[in-house]
Amino acid sequence: MIYTRRKFIKTLAVSAGVVVTSSLVGCGGSDKKTAVVTPEPVEPSILDGSQYFPQSVVSGDPKADSVILWTRVDDGSGTDTSLILQVANDEAFANLVVEESFDALAASDHCLKIRVTELEAGQHYYYRFIYQNGGKNYASRTGRTKTAAAIDSDSKVKFAYVSCQDYIGRYFNNYLSLLDNDDLDFVVHLGDYIYETTGDALFQSAGGARSIEFTDQEGVLTLGVGDNKSQAANSLDNYRQLYKTYRTDELLQRVHERFPMIAIWDDHEFSDDSWSDRATYLDGAGDEQQTQRKKNSEMAYFEYMPIDHEQVHSAAELAAGTLAISDEHLFPNTRIYRDFQFGQHLHLAMTDFRTNRPDHILPEDAFPATVAMDQATLSGFLLGTGMAQAQVDGIVSQMSPYVNIDDAAFAPYKATFLEIFTGLYMQELLARVEMTETQALAKAQQRAVAAIQGNLTTSYLNQVLSTAQASLPNDHPIQMLPALTETGVAQGLAFYTMGKTSLFNFIGSRYLVVKDTYDIYAGYLEYVANLQGRSVQSGFDAAQTAWLGQTFATSNSTWKMLGSSVSFSPLIFDLSASRADSGLSLLEEVLNSDAIPAALKQRFYLEADQWDGFPQFKSSFVDNVMSQFGVISLGGDVHSSYVTEHKANNVTGKRSFNFTTSSVSSGTFGSFLENGMQQIFSQLGDVPEALSDLPFYFDPLVRSATKRDDITDDMVFSRMWEHGVAIVEVDAEQVLVSFHNTGSEFHNMDTVTRNYYHDAESFLSKVRLYQFKVNDGVLTQL
Repeated sequence: MIYTRRKFIKTLAVSAGVVVTSSLVGCGGSDKKTAVVTPEPVEPSILDGSQYFPQSVVSGDPKADSVILWTRVDDGSGTDTSLILQVANDEAFANLVVEESFDALAASDHCLKIRVTELEAGQHYYYRFIYQNGGKNYASRTGRTKTAAAIDSDSKVKFAYVSCQDYIGRYFNNYLSLLDNDDLDFVVHLGDYIYETTGDALFQSAGGARSIEFTDQEGVLTLGVGDNKSQAANSLDNYRQLYKTYRTDELLQRVHERFPMIAIWDDHEFSDDSWSDRATYLDGAGDEQQTQRKKNSEMAYFEYMPIDHEQVHSAAELAAGTLAISDEHLFPNTRIYRDFQFGQHLHLAMTDFRTNRPDHILPEDAFPATVAMDQATLSGFLLGTGMAQAQVDGIVSQMSPYVNIDDAAFAPYKATFLEIFTGLYMQELLARVEMTETQALAKAQQRAVAAIQGNLTTSYLNQVLSTAQASLPNDHPIQMLPALTETGVAQGLAFYTMGKTSLFNFIGSRYLVVKDTYDIYAGYLEYVANLQGRSVQSGFDAAQTAWLGQTFATSNSTWKMLGSSVSFSPLIFDLSASRADSGLSLLEEVLNSDAIPAALKQRFYLEADQWDGFPQFKSSFVDNVMSQFGVISLGGDVHSSYVTEHKANNVTGKRSFNFTTSSVSSGTFGSFLENGMQQIFSQLGDVPEALSDLPFYFDPLVRSATKRDDITDDMVFSRMWEHGVAIVEVDAEQVLVSFHNTGSEFHNMDTVTRNYYHDAESFLSKVRLYQFKVNDGVLTQL
């Protein structure tokens, strides 16, 4: 689809410079004159018209003098629909400051988004939209919003931040904790406001009361094959339907009606674990560059979310008038990072981790046996970092043995592995992509030829050879091949050395990667890229990074905060012999035993799709931007709660802290991680009984992993099995962060799949409160 200006939602700007007299008889007002469009004569009463506003009302992006107001009207006509916006100082609408008429365009799915300017700082305002039909006034529910405190105000600030609200099979009960704090100034949403899939077996349950079936079936993206098919949003109509459905949720509506929202996206507003305009569903089994889909997702986001999508593209103060979203505002030109100031004490910068970030360091389709750094390259790079020769030799000795499979001596092996991997690739492709066996065979042969060449690690090839021999008759020619040598040969860093054990998989690429080897490879790639004037780790591109540095360097606010859709907390499991003692004797007994396979007695990054995946860039950014200016980061995405203290900056002595909130409703990271570990264990054979209790120790494992001397971050709090939201209170002296968490299935609690909407007292009695204070650069748990 080629977008033109008239096809886009219009953000309309209106001034609230004076108190106005209502043109709707019986609405109250003053004797001041207003230049509004007078509606046709109607009855004076205001009737409940919530049926015409199925998504209710929303406000967002509060500034000291402006705010965004939103609604969507549905009268079944399918044509442009006229609405009247009323904004008042009081809930009874006796003191109107705005009353104007606007058209909600059919081409914009009847969404109406308006910037109201010239408001007073630090004030509550009430607003509603009125639809006139049959000589009657039908009003939406009344929304309450609040402008930011004036920049010179000594006002305290109280706000919430939330993340990850999956609708499928789940309820948003955790919003009850926000509604129990009616004095919030605003709510920050860090992303995954919607989930683009409607039945992803990895984390969603199809069917039930909370389910979605796309009406535009021709436009959907079908994932999987056979009985394992599911669907994801693809067309603009698909993405619009998700927002429309999510916004019918009673609790979500109540949150929007009470508080303005400052929102950014993460991945699911477009596609799971996405980067730029690329999806990752197929884990490299097919090309997933989806530029039009990315634009469709952004279009729906800008239509439905209360973000001032035009303001962030302009350095100038925007005058009143009609503003339109055009292609210049969509990918690849997208910009949603922006900042907000609330009085003297809070400067909040919101970021975008997805739009301009590079690909994941480890390709999901990386061939496990491929040597990414041969011995000479590895040694040379490590020596170039200033590492002593003896230390380099020690590291190289721990790497994977390899041979050049193209050497004449290995010709029988090359032929054998071409045959084996053609079959394995064919099997994997047919399980992931809808295609004929003929097509799969041709693609599998291409994959196998590309993989079985050059330096390959014998450790991985021998495992594959052994598995193949075990499944073949004793007289099969492959039985004659002995194992490839694993001693007396060169040793290098292979994808297998970093945890990659499957042909197409997020395990060993985006999740559960071997930390120490991954750090070396990521550092090497970044070094090479830097020589070429680019970066492979810049989760924030150069423009956004420079903007953040400038924003914090010039800010005079008491507290500087950064809203990130993903976490800056290090998520590491240390199962190595060099680990710090967890203090738990039962856990240490298991970790010291043979129950843990030797291949797993290492350090693992649990998730490389977040900031841990860009280790050198993260370290530099935390030190040179966040710690230098004492920035506190607020994170989401990972469905668990963490508190981390970063090292102090050597120049300023200041330090940064990260507070990551868990999910509103999405499945906990603990459950996801447990499934991933089971997958790894199953590849290594029978899972020992002693490991069945390991999930109980996920939290102490991730905390103790940061106690090693070479980890500069100190994880002081972890809750991997709980849902929740967080509330922040800021004043001249301190920052108080309160996690309002609830248990999950791990605790035999049903706090997201059961509806507590009309039993708030019962739900709130289950909330677990964890509080942390930052004062004078010191973090304290209360």
